[in-house]
Amino acid sequence: MTRIRSFRNADPPALAEIWNRAVAARGFARPLTAYEFDDAVIGRIDFDPGGLAVAEQDGRIVGFAHAGFGPHDPDGRPGVLSYELGTIAMLAVDPLCLDPEVEQALIATSSNYLRQHGAKVLYAGGQLPLNPYYWGIYGGSEWAGIPSSHARFEASVRRAGFEPVATATLFEAHLALPEIRDPRCAIPRRLSKLEITEDAAPRDWWRALALGRYKLNLYRLLRKDDESLVASAYTWEMEGFPQLDGRPRIGLIDMEVEAGQRRKGFGRLLVTEILRYARQQSIGVVAVQTRAANIAAISLYQSVGFEPSGTSTLFRLPAQTN
Repeated sequence: MTRIRSFRNADPPALAEIWNRAVAARGFARPLTAYEFDDAVIGRIDFDPGGLAVAEQDGRIVGFAHAGFGPHDPDGRPGVLSYELGTIAMLAVDPLCLDPEVEQALIATSSNYLRQHGAKVLYAGGQLPLNPYYWGIYGGSEWAGIPSSHARFEASVRRAGFEPVATATLFEAHLALPEIRDPRCAIPRRLSKLEITEDAAPRDWWRALALGRYKLNLYRLLRKDDESLVASAYTWEMEGFPQLDGRPRIGLIDMEVEAGQRRKGFGRLLVTEILRYARQQSIGVVAVQTRAANIAAISLYQSVGFEPSGTSTLFRLPAQTN
């Protein structure tokens, strides 16, 4: 018989064990110790024990689901959440537990938790800023839905009536391969200079919660003539992800070209310079992702050496069933 209950302080060792069995080898930080799971998930200041539903069978933990909310304003007062939108951020079930009703009971419990806290729209997966708890250990450079490799999570939310609403494509650049020389970078390179800030502060409190334990670098491309900002991006050290293949990884995030400087080659130059700097630092892999519909970004990343490594899909419960 399955029993669903809320999180208890003694649960992290069993939850970490479920995590290591349930999530795929690619695109996740794995294996995690109980301490690492506790640090990344339970130890966050916005953690609510009521949002983490645990499934037991005969006194043994066989799975969990975790629901949560995003920030009211990432740039505003820290710790203030928005409760109108909620998401089932995680579902992990022991592969030896084959009863599909376990997942459905966990999803139902998580959905009720979100509704009780005021959520009018329910999602499954996560997408900035509705991405509580698991950014940094799940889904690659960012967390933008349920990765295709986490098939049981995806199948379970589909069965519960959730429908796909957005897809991201994940890419990796393997830096052991030769550097691609792009002649289109020549003019932008003459007009600009690169500024790198190591151990940079996250750009807002929400990112600080997710990535504050990792080293971040800030890259800024400035015009040589007036020092104005042309483009910027961050990278973070994906410490837990290389454990399976031993290759150091960084995640490329928050890539942005200033509105008046787009389509001039500055974005391509910035990504190229980040890859060059990563090679100098003996990084093995750079991970990035973008919306599957963003053809321009996909073309850019592939032109400088990134290759598709998977997809990630955000799901939403239709309005009539929310």
